[in-house]
Amino acid sequence: MSAMKCFGYYIVKPLEKPEWLNLEAIHILSVGSGLSDTFPDLAKCFWTNYPESDRIQYKKKLQLTDAEFTDFCNVVSDLFNSGRMAPDTRFAGIEDALKVYGYLKNVDGYRVVGLFTGEEIFDEYEKEGTFSEFKEGEESTLSCTFLGCDILGCESGGNGSFYLECYLINSLNEEIKKHPELRYKVDCETGLIANSFSEVGSFCDRIQGMGEPVVWAPFEVHEYQIDKWLYDSLIVNEKLL
Repeated sequence: MSAMKCFGYYIVKPLEKPEWLNLEAIHILSVGSGLSDTFPDLAKCFWTNYPESDRIQYKKKLQLTDAEFTDFCNVVSDLFNSGRMAPDTRFAGIEDALKVYGYLKNVDGYRVVGLFTGEEIFDEYEKEGTFSEFKEGEESTLSCTFLGCDILGCESGGNGSFYLECYLINSLNEEIKKHPELRYKVDCETGLIANSFSEVGSFCDRIQGMGEPVVWAPFEVHEYQIDKWLYDSLIVNEKLL
């Protein structure tokens, strides 16, 4: 198996499994559009073509002061304009994710995760210009826990941006289950695939050309156990990152 490379980092909140999805899981932890709650919501803290009232409500939801919310918006803007955060809220570095995660000090449920995929798959994304405008993921020495695997596909959003689609949005798990010899397994808490990375690669082969107009690829999902009250000290101590 080829070496694993970091695709990027996300701040994501697991969602309750939708009723239409036939999956033996309580929650879904994915960064795929339509099945995720990723942070931050750029429509409410960065994009300018949305009502000001959305920002006001977002500030209340995050329980931030006016000064804190202004600082938060400035941090997001700096990361985006420097290419260190993509439109789908993918962060290039763990320190970037931690910087933004700190503004969730009054909100629970969000988790910091890293996506990793095989070197050959990563290099193919790179050749296709996936990281032309927004930087690729940077490796981190910060300790993390393997949660499971996901099947995702990149869909172009124009101007060098992209969005990830999850195979579950099209119920492609049903297609995989038609092949019992694959021994498809999911984690009941997160909905992530409990098989090995190489096995998930064979699942992708079974569903290529189905669902969204993307190339399905396997990804490992790792969680970084970060106490949001300690993020400042972690960022200051660059040796930990």
